[in-house]
Amino acid sequence: MPNFLVRRGLLALGLLLALAAAPGLAGTDEVTAGVNPATVGMQPLGGGIPVATPAPGESRLVRRADGTFGAIAVNRGRTRTFHLVERDAPWTLQPGLTVMAKTYNGVVPGPTLVVRQGDRVIIDYRNEQSTPDTVHLHGIHEIPVNMDGVAGISQPLVMPGQSYRYVFPADTPGTFIYHSHDNEEMVNSGLYGAIVVLPAHPSAAERSDRDYVEVLSSWAIQSLSENHFTINGKEYPYTAPIEVRKGQRVRIRWINISGENMHTMHTHGHYQRIVARDAQPVTYRDIEDTVLLGPGQRVDVIVDANQIPGTWIVHCHVIDHTEDATGMPDGLVTAIHYEGTPYTGAAMNKAMRAMLPSFGSASLGALPFGWTVFLGAIAGLTIFLGLPVARMRNVSPATIAALNAIAIGILVYLVVEIAGSATTPLIAAARVWHSGGAPWSIVTLASAYVGGLFVGLVGLGILAHRLSSRAASSVQQPLVLAAVIAVGIGAHNFAEGLAIGASAASGATAIAVGLIVGFALHNATEGFGIAAPLSGRVIPSWAQLGLAGLVAGGPTFLGTIVGYSFQSPVLSVLFLATAIGALVFVIGEIWAVLRRNVGITPLVTSMLACGFLIALTTEIVVDLNGG
Repeated sequence: MPNFLVRRGLLALGLLLALAAAPGLAGTDEVTAGVNPATVGMQPLGGGIPVATPAPGESRLVRRADGTFGAIAVNRGRTRTFHLVERDAPWTLQPGLTVMAKTYNGVVPGPTLVVRQGDRVIIDYRNEQSTPDTVHLHGIHEIPVNMDGVAGISQPLVMPGQSYRYVFPADTPGTFIYHSHDNEEMVNSGLYGAIVVLPAHPSAAERSDRDYVEVLSSWAIQSLSENHFTINGKEYPYTAPIEVRKGQRVRIRWINISGENMHTMHTHGHYQRIVARDAQPVTYRDIEDTVLLGPGQRVDVIVDANQIPGTWIVHCHVIDHTEDATGMPDGLVTAIHYEGTPYTGAAMNKAMRAMLPSFGSASLGALPFGWTVFLGAIAGLTIFLGLPVARMRNVSPATIAALNAIAIGILVYLVVEIAGSATTPLIAAARVWHSGGAPWSIVTLASAYVGGLFVGLVGLGILAHRLSSRAASSVQQPLVLAAVIAVGIGAHNFAEGLAIGASAASGATAIAVGLIVGFALHNATEGFGIAAPLSGRVIPSWAQLGLAGLVAGGPTFLGTIVGYSFQSPVLSVLFLATAIGALVFVIGEIWAVLRRNVGITPLVTSMLACGFLIALTTEIVVDLNGG
């Protein structure tokens, strides 16, 4: 390999590693454009689900009527000791959707801890997962600061394999929470549970025949935002109903442990009389049928079973928390079920499927394949809008320098964006492996990443050198450079097509159309990046421009077809890494030409910044349209 290629390759690889080390530059709070959802957030487990065994010493559990698991305490006088072990364990939100959750004692929510007012409570906590953590006793105020569970402020982090003992007097009756005081991702992965302190002398107003804990929680699954919602760790229709008998009084302890979302729990046919908020008795009359809970809030209500016996639905009235992507009932839905009557709570899906509005189409399912392919082709072919720049004649050296600097700015932004997209699945796979998962995912993705870099950075560099060496004269080399840019952008656009196809096939039609609009604008900008190195140096034929457009834009069309048919994180990473390597090589080549011909002038650096901002603007359009 020529020495100059080795030197430039090493310099470009250093630039690449610096960009990959800061993926936040290309990220947003949502899934970024070109990122396959199978690479972000918690991932569904496929194949054989691993069996988790109880850790030595952890408290034994018993299933409660509300669907949570109660921990059996070790009692010594009025002291109640619970042994909680934080560990990774598979958890099934509903059949077909199992994730590797972070749990206390292997269940979500963590074990419900029930004690009586006046007890001394000990939580013997041991951290058996890979991330240092602490436990916060949410709402327990009769404690010294070293029992508050805030790392660095009230206690050191509990490192993997270490233990910490939390002790508090159960002086205040009511509903409380214990949860990780780590970041949102940890809490939303399952690290929370309820503490119930039963009153020593319950008032007549709060006496009940049955007592239910209902923990409302959120999950980020194949997403960077909360997109799945559970009651006691299960999604409808697999939530446990609230069982009653005619004439009974039921206490429901609503707990909202979602990291970001408010919930409004609505009972059909029944009023909820609020008796406590955040463990403090309510001294005024407050009767509602829709109870609002912010993150971290607890509301205790009494429901009188005074309706005609049957199945009466209970659900969050933030509708997005009760529907899946197709509009079917899902998430925060349960029911008040009267014993002795048929339980019909699970029958909504079949009954409501015929009720879905069509809005002019047959269903809310996947975008038809033909329309997807047609729109994907439009998104790819807009790259031809920027190509005619290459046929400008009598262009001054300053204009040529400005155009090339703008092209560098566009390509630098593309490298930053693509590096973040390609690195995200590697980081996610590394976390799974670090948490005890199988190493195959990280090995496969890393191999695809390295292979793509080799093809893009080294392979295309060798190809460009050979093509330029065989050219009839040096005037042909700009054409070689434009061809290499087109190949690199084509690899990137293939990954964009994967995102369009996957969104359309999953039924996310609005997202797919938004991606198509955004990528169409984005590709028009990329066409200019191909044309700029030719401006004023070589006047390409229309046939040559057409070929460049097909090489760079056609893969959007092909990726749409592949993405519609199946999702492959490995294929996505491979093509993204190829695009990174090719574009880094091209940036080095154009930069060398600029330095040799006109030098690095204020005009050049200003136009480079303009190119970066142009690409950033089109990326914002992509994000605003659902990318």
